[in-house]
Amino acid sequence: MSLQDHLQPGEEVLYRAHVTRLTQAPLVALLAVVAGGLLAVILGLVLAWRLFRLRSYELIVTNHRVILQTGILAKSSMDTRLDKINNIEHRQSLWGRLLSYGDVEIDTASETGVSRFHNIANPLELKRTIMVAAEKYRAGSPGGPPWSPPAPPAPSACASSRRCSTMG
Repeated sequence: MSLQDHLQPGEEVLYRAHVTRLTQAPLVALLAVVAGGLLAVILGLVLAWRLFRLRSYELIVTNHRVILQTGILAKSSMDTRLDKINNIEHRQSLWGRLLSYGDVEIDTASETGVSRFHNIANPLELKRTIMVAAEKYRAGSPGGPPWSPPAPPAPSACASSRRCSTMG
């Protein structure tokens, strides 16, 4: 199942976020230190599996919603409409600031309440993109919701005149 299967008519992808691969650096360093023997092979396989798994985790921002898609063989997805987002926070450690990764937390008006995404590359850019997209969506500007609230009925010329009601 691809991302295109999830998109609604008129929905555009605005941003794609991924988990950073920098968190695997300690494993790579340990592999370089060991550099031989059975332990190196095991560490190499573990690293390859973890990198493969990271590729299966994708956070997508469209002009309608935020989609989290995960899975290698079996896929699952969770999405949050932009109008349900109340607050967005990002956190970065010292290493996260130096290497440009961190956690993003989205508070929503849904049952789950808070969605946390750990070790996201460029978390501040993701936060800004979601905030701008949510503002545009709520304002109904281009790229906003595909619907608009119905206009109130126009008052008729007879509504304020007694003559119209007696002419019936």
